[in-house]
Amino acid sequence: MSAFSEAVRADVNRHLDEETGALGARLAAIRHNEGLQAVLVYRLGRELIARRRSVLAWPLLALGWPVYALLHALMRACYGIRLSLTADIAPGFYIGHFGGVEVYNCRFGERCSIGAQTKIGSLDEPAGPSIGSGVWIGAHAKIYGPKTIGDHATIAPGARVQKNIPENALVVGDPGRIVFRGYQTHRIVPGV
Repeated sequence: MSAFSEAVRADVNRHLDEETGALGARLAAIRHNEGLQAVLVYRLGRELIARRRSVLAWPLLALGWPVYALLHALMRACYGIRLSLTADIAPGFYIGHFGGVEVYNCRFGERCSIGAQTKIGSLDEPAGPSIGSGVWIGAHAKIYGPKTIGDHATIAPGARVQKNIPENALVVGDPGRIVFRGYQTHRIVPGV
């Protein structure tokens, strides 16, 4: 199985109650989740970038890029989700709600989750945040610059991260401050 299909499968599985092979359940998850649709469009764009060096793929790329551009524009206009191809997003990415989501120049580990109105990275700063695996980022949170967020950290809604965050930390406030170390989101939020 290719890296592309594995990433798509992990993204879709985050939206299912249980890992199921049922095609109908997978298609329903895609149809009903705007965040998942945006993530799949992002995956298409990253796959097009990965295939650009393959001469055999060039005819498909000629069709693929206009399709990607149209879908990307629809995600921005209809759902307010901007997932830049400059972001490196590992499999299992979950966008809980649409609207005001912007992700640029950053790196996400596996099985991360973000909420609505979340801003991560910036077009103006080429060195963006590096976010570990299993991180949960609440709505209206902001993370800019070359910050490091440790695995399984929780960024509370409305928090603005201004410094590096260790793993398993709970961060709240603007500016963000660590209020609890050893916080285990994966025990509280299923599927994280």
